Amino acid sequence: MKYALVVVDVLNQDVDKIFTYAIPEALNNICVGMRVLVPFGRQGNIEGVVVSVSDTTDLPLDKLKYVHSLIDSVPFLNEEQIFLAKWIKKQYHATMADALRLFIPAQVRAGKVKTKYIQMIKLSASKEQTDVVLGSLKPGTKAHRIISVLAEYGDMEKSRLNHIVGACYEPLKKLISKGIVKEYSEEAVRSPYLDIAPERAPWLNLNRKQNEVLDEIILSKNQFAPFLLHGVTGSGKTEVYMQAINKITAENKTAVVLVPEISLTPQMVLNFRKKLGDGVAILHSALGQGERFDEWKRILTGQAHIVIGARSAIFAPLKNIGIIIVDEEHESSYVSETHPRYDAIEVAIQRAKYNNCPIVLGSATPSVNRYYKAQKGEFKLVEMLRRANGKEMPPVSVVDMTEEFSKGNRTIFSQELYENMCSTLSKDQQIMLFLNRRGYSSFVMCRACGETITCENCDVSLTYHSNVDKLRCHYCGYEIPMPKLCPYCGSKFIKQFGAGTQKVEEEFLKLFPDKKTVRMDIDTTRGKDAHYHLLKQLADGSAQALIGTQMIAKGHDFPNVTLVGVVAADGMLRMPDYRSRERTFSLITQVSGRAGRAENPGKVVVQTYSPQHFVIECAKNHDYKSFFEKEIEQRKAMWYPPFARIIRILYVCEDAEKAYNGSLQAYDKIRVLLQKSGDNVLYSERSQAPIGRLQEMYRHQILIKIKEFDGIEDLVDKLFDSIKGIAEKDLYCDIQINPVNMF
Repeated sequence: MKYALVVVDVLNQDVDKIFTYAIPEALNNICVGMRVLVPFGRQGNIEGVVVSVSDTTDLPLDKLKYVHSLIDSVPFLNEEQIFLAKWIKKQYHATMADALRLFIPAQVRAGKVKTKYIQMIKLSASKEQTDVVLGSLKPGTKAHRIISVLAEYGDMEKSRLNHIVGACYEPLKKLISKGIVKEYSEEAVRSPYLDIAPERAPWLNLNRKQNEVLDEIILSKNQFAPFLLHGVTGSGKTEVYMQAINKITAENKTAVVLVPEISLTPQMVLNFRKKLGDGVAILHSALGQGERFDEWKRILTGQAHIVIGARSAIFAPLKNIGIIIVDEEHESSYVSETHPRYDAIEVAIQRAKYNNCPIVLGSATPSVNRYYKAQKGEFKLVEMLRRANGKEMPPVSVVDMTEEFSKGNRTIFSQELYENMCSTLSKDQQIMLFLNRRGYSSFVMCRACGETITCENCDVSLTYHSNVDKLRCHYCGYEIPMPKLCPYCGSKFIKQFGAGTQKVEEEFLKLFPDKKTVRMDIDTTRGKDAHYHLLKQLADGSAQALIGTQMIAKGHDFPNVTLVGVVAADGMLRMPDYRSRERTFSLITQVSGRAGRAENPGKVVVQTYSPQHFVIECAKNHDYKSFFEKEIEQRKAMWYPPFARIIRILYVCEDAEKAYNGSLQAYDKIRVLLQKSGDNVLYSERSQAPIGRLQEMYRHQILIKIKEFDGIEDLVDKLFDSIKGIAEKDLYCDIQINPVNMF
């Protein structure tokens, strides 16, 4: 008899273990990676994943239950994915069920989507027989038209044939019964971006620096080799990625390409399909359920050997990976915002180690932590510091908005930016305007009583959206109509403050009413393929200006964009987060790189109230290395990553008292361990989270800062082990290491 070691799909620490089941004779084909139904307590038969199969067991045979049935006839997970799930469980302090769920699309687990089949019609008679039948039918009849259409166009989907001929199901039945035509089922592939079907394009000749980088990557094939590619905007990183993938996949290897924004996927897919053909699959959260399932299935069955997508694409069921590319590696969107809070780049590094293959992390503005590690030898630093076409980086002009105010300019646009917009549009060239805040205004306040209108579910102010004349919460979606009077004091002196992308768009159109704009933010990109259709308007020239948040700042290549305006740099710079300087430098540098990428020279105008700040100065000069030197010096002095580790333990509950007590109980246990660690612990505190209530849930946190030292991993493991039992059915514990945000 054989035995299946199964992880049941239950997200509970108490059952986070591997259970042994006997395999009945009828299911002797069970193997690792298959999904099965197994009896489990009072819950009856539940889903599980087989993580191992054994010929022996130490458990009493009379106590063992049998596997009930198979869910799938083939394994959905391979040995590598199960290995990675175990690593994720340990690294991110998750359950094994949490980790395994990452590798199987939610729609598959829920049984909401399956393979789609379509009904096809074809001629079953020979050409001679068909001609005889046609001759016996009266021209113009539906039977005659059915056979004529099939003879001319070949096999056809039944619904399309019905549409062409018109209400032909009855005559079709008669032709089928006579054996003249045949109906059969065919698997339909729901492919995303169907209208992206480019002709194959020739490979470009690389310049000297590109060839040097490519050669280093190719020389490292078949071994784990982590590269940090620092390439300025326009240096040709994408072409290097594609040529490296082309050479490595030619040896029956597969490849993964991660991008940080869904908005980058269509352009990346277009580029890759032009060069590498139809073996490219796409995975990201904005795909339809059927599309995501079919793309995942193409990868599982080996029909696709290159995967492009956002962070979840790192869990694709590829085998024999030969190279992994992470574009724009500095982006925080690679870190999951929900439990388990995995870092897709760290998972990618583990996959590269498992497959003994190179991994390339590319960026024009590398993350401070990884650039520091590259200096220490943990990554091989390769650089491309000039644009591929030999063009200079666009000049950046910094406008002091305090001077604009003193001159009487109360508008969003400085005089310099306005004049440059007029000049650019007069030449039939295009503009990008960047503001990292969506909506029309930041908040609405009563000038009589000073109250700000806040969300009823979250401790945050509501943002005004002019297109619907409503106030909306950007955390939970709660919205109310814009009030005419203050809801607190009844005053009519209620006003919107600050500016968002909607406001910028409105002011632009007031100045240039005959021009067309495209606005890209979360509000305008919710629809299916919205990113692609919006960007297409800029690409085909039907829109003259692209206005948006950070999703427009990187990766896009529009030859006719010659002016970039950063409307307000200070909002990012003044955020209460140690990474605010890094994020500001990165966004300004990245969006500046969208200007002047082709023949026409570019120009960048940055509007700020802090023109002397070193971040603004370094961004103006496109000087990453000077920025890094100043930033790493400040982090070392203040004990921020990479010199220390910040741990946040967040307790969340609908009951405010339970959230408070959970954090208090955990902190009492943690303090004992922290006291034993002496000077290595720099800081620890328990408090309400900065946003104390979010989506009707109360939030209390523990913040700990620990020096990087030899025993830090053991200490962190002990910290989390000590609080495992502090949980109730409705009390959630969220563990974050170096959290992406501190709210």
